[in-house]
Amino acid sequence: MPGARQAGPTPGFCDGDALRRKDTMPQPLDSRPKLRPVSASPIEHEGRPMVLVTDPTRLAAGPVVVSPAALFLLSVMDGRHDLDQIAGAFRLQFGQPLPRSHLESLVRRLDEAYYLDNRRFAEYYAAMVDEYRAAPARRSPDAASFGAADGDLADLLDRILDGHRPLRPCPDGEPIAGLIAPHLDFPRGAPAYAESYGALAAARPAERFVILGTNHAGRGRSVVATGKDFETPLGRTRTDRAFLAAVERACEADLCADEFDHQREHSIELQVLVLQHLLGPENFEIVPFLCPDPCGPTGTAPPDGRGVDLRIFAETLGRLVRRDNKRTVIIAGADFSHVGRWFGDDRDLDEAFLAEVEQHDRRALAAVVDNDPDRFADILRSTDNRTRVCSAGAVYALLAALPDARPELRVYHQAVDVESGNGVTCASVVLHASAAD
Repeated sequence: MPGARQAGPTPGFCDGDALRRKDTMPQPLDSRPKLRPVSASPIEHEGRPMVLVTDPTRLAAGPVVVSPAALFLLSVMDGRHDLDQIAGAFRLQFGQPLPRSHLESLVRRLDEAYYLDNRRFAEYYAAMVDEYRAAPARRSPDAASFGAADGDLADLLDRILDGHRPLRPCPDGEPIAGLIAPHLDFPRGAPAYAESYGALAAARPAERFVILGTNHAGRGRSVVATGKDFETPLGRTRTDRAFLAAVERACEADLCADEFDHQREHSIELQVLVLQHLLGPENFEIVPFLCPDPCGPTGTAPPDGRGVDLRIFAETLGRLVRRDNKRTVIIAGADFSHVGRWFGDDRDLDEAFLAEVEQHDRRALAAVVDNDPDRFADILRSTDNRTRVCSAGAVYALLAALPDARPELRVYHQAVDVESGNGVTCASVVLHASAAD
């Protein structure tokens, strides 16, 4: 492995309080361990080059730190190799034997932290799903997780919405069919949040908001809904389960099969929080959907063949909204490009690079303004989505659901931390309703 020492490699493994053993009885060791999908980043730990291993789904007990040599062992844990074969691969790679006790200790620690795809993890996951489904509502974390470091979320939203007045306020009472707003934490996305929700505040009041989010790390590969109400630090908002059921019937699909994906997904709850702040948590209903990426090899069709095609879902959603008497606005909680060394680019976030990113984003946004969802997806697909636009599905579904709406780009914003190499772009887009609406 790059960075591994060829003389005397040590398959070290460090863990913290999050990985303390919870079981009172030892668990059987997997004979052919299979690692779940992980992310790995080089770090320095106690003066040594190490690797931070994390679970993108955030289902594991916490991050783990391993040596580069141990990372090699993880790469061989594919469910096909037994422990003797894994140890043999280590000897071929590094030219020295690996004590069996070291390998067994590593496997056991990974198992304890729920990094292995095995029966123990399946039971752990099933218990979390059961707990979510039994709960009265989908509960948000504490306010600090949204960027309110002092815990005063309402005060933070006041400062954002009052400190970034919309550049072009909508005429009072103008009908709005949809919005694009960020799902960045509130301080970084402030200009775009303020533009979108400032326009909404001046528009004709709505009773229901269909919110389209991004399934960043869930298991569902198609559209994923949940019938849970949303309980946040600002209050509890009802989900319109009758309308959700109507969408499921029309799509002929169980959209809630993977609803636990919503528990760890923030792109919808950030929109709910702003709406609660503006309108009061009990004064509207929501219908939450997580949308898959339409830029892969299967396009809008689910890659595993399970669930509804994204285009069929969006067109069905739009048709039901238009037929319904309840005033509804569709919101896409959507960020655009994710660039910089933080996301794997081998470039600094200098002016030239950020200008290239903006040019790419604005080309995609031009398709959004033209309300052309297929061209929008084609633009991202043509570059293999090289800037990692994470919310293509939510934006695509919004446009496909509202083919007669008139999108207006209100602001484009780049949230950049040069020192950490973390750059995320976002936009405010208001979709004005057609005269017929």
